Amino acid sequence: MGIFRGRKARTDGGAVVSDRHSNRADLDALRDFVASRRGVEAWIEPKTSVTQTTLLLVAHDGESIRRRVASPQAGHDFARKKLQIPVYDSNLVPIPSRKRDYDLAKAKKVTTARRPVAAPETARRTPGELRAIMTLETIAGTDPLTDDPSFDDLMRVYRKARSQAHPDRRGGDREKWDTVEDAARALGLPD
Repeated sequence: MGIFRGRKARTDGGAVVSDRHSNRADLDALRDFVASRRGVEAWIEPKTSVTQTTLLLVAHDGESIRRRVASPQAGHDFARKKLQIPVYDSNLVPIPSRKRDYDLAKAKKVTTARRPVAAPETARRTPGELRAIMTLETIAGTDPLTDDPSFDDLMRVYRKARSQAHPDRRGGDREKWDTVEDAARALGLPD
């Protein structure tokens, strides 16, 4: 019959649990990334309560791609033997700041492109964006932001909310984590 075959595991907050294993498309995407960029390095990211084991590739300019791999050893072997690039354990070697800088610059560009360039009184946020900001403020436990917060203010509150809700930390909650991630997507913030 197969009634439940298409159902996906979900958290209490409604987010789909990342329970899919790596597949050929993941490996092909990693190969294509290495073939089309220069100075690529790899980081193995271990399994958490939120994600499966992933392989993060970062190019010389900070552009990155993250895909699932079967295990840390499989990811290490794939990066070293098949892709022939240096590979690091993200628990031992931090992910380079060029990735964060690239993601922030890209997010700032997208956020400002969505906002009108008109006078401040017409540059209002949508109700969904305002709800997302209030959600982040509540979970982070910070004072309310101004009516039109800067990107840096939003990122500060978002980082604090993530640290408060992360399921792998003491006192963290998967449902709150899902809520924080949904709010960040509504605001176009990078991870």
